Amino acid sequence: MDLKEKIGIHLDQIKQLKGVENAVLTQRDGNPIQSAGVWFSKDEIFNVSSATSAIFNVGIHLHPNDLKYILIEGKKAKILIAPLNSPVHYSLNRILQQQGILDNKHEFFIAITAQPNTNLGGIFLQTSECLKKIKTTLITSGESFKPPLVQFDEQRIQSIIKGFNVKENENFNFKVSSFSLNLSENISMELRKVLSNFSIAIPDLKYAYITIEGGFIASKILKKTNNEKNLDNISAMSYSLFQTANRCAWLLKRMNAESILLDCENSFQFIHGLGKAIFSTEMGKSRQKLGLIRLIIPQFSNKIHSLIKRASEIQEQRPFDIKTMLGELIIKG
Repeated sequence: MDLKEKIGIHLDQIKQLKGVENAVLTQRDGNPIQSAGVWFSKDEIFNVSSATSAIFNVGIHLHPNDLKYILIEGKKAKILIAPLNSPVHYSLNRILQQQGILDNKHEFFIAITAQPNTNLGGIFLQTSECLKKIKTTLITSGESFKPPLVQFDEQRIQSIIKGFNVKENENFNFKVSSFSLNLSENISMELRKVLSNFSIAIPDLKYAYITIEGGFIASKILKKTNNEKNLDNISAMSYSLFQTANRCAWLLKRMNAESILLDCENSFQFIHGLGKAIFSTEMGKSRQKLGLIRLIIPQFSNKIHSLIKRASEIQEQRPFDIKTMLGELIIKG
């Protein structure tokens, strides 16, 4: 039995859990290595692996040293993404690094798709065991298991190039969204008030922010001042992560992602979709219980969503037309 077949057996143990539909080991660049479960088509394997790879890479960038897993939730499914080089298994990781099988660059991850009512505790426990078994298999096999990056022949390259041909005679829409300009003073004050109340409800809060279209922060609150310089970057990446999660959720289940949890060794980061915005927060674990937090956050995210929706309605009533604006500038000039 070769190495991939052995890994397939371990993945199949996750697949046997009630509600689990798929488990796949994927290289960081999006190249699927081995899977257990049913895929609809060959293209879907690469599309979903590519999308989960993008999510995984942003998650690792946000939390490079202590990310345990990423959980994406929607109405039709849950998607769990866990790095093979999980910080939970320190001793195994150290052996793998010494043997040159794995390094600290998070080369591989497991992506699991499950039904929305699946028991998360069972998935987390089985995933942790599966990661241990795969690592042990790698150690005992003596193989480096470093597959090459995805490569294409000339025919495939030409096919891709043709797919990027520019279409002619397109009708351009000069309507420009000015959503970020339509947060009135009253709505901005209400958003700050909600975040302030949220900080009181979460003792170990590090920061919380509301990001609108384009990755711009509409409102924020920081408990740790040393995070302020990086918050704009964190906000943009978190917005990008949520948009990619939406794409992945649509590819898998034709659904929208509703929330994302990034579970780390010492903290939680939550991202909730709010239509044209996201609400994201990070908090320490010392005084927080995950179950309680998952009950508290929706209460505040719902309030924020209603305010964002009101701002969006204001925008729709007053559309921003770039042609009109340029015409006025020419006349005044």
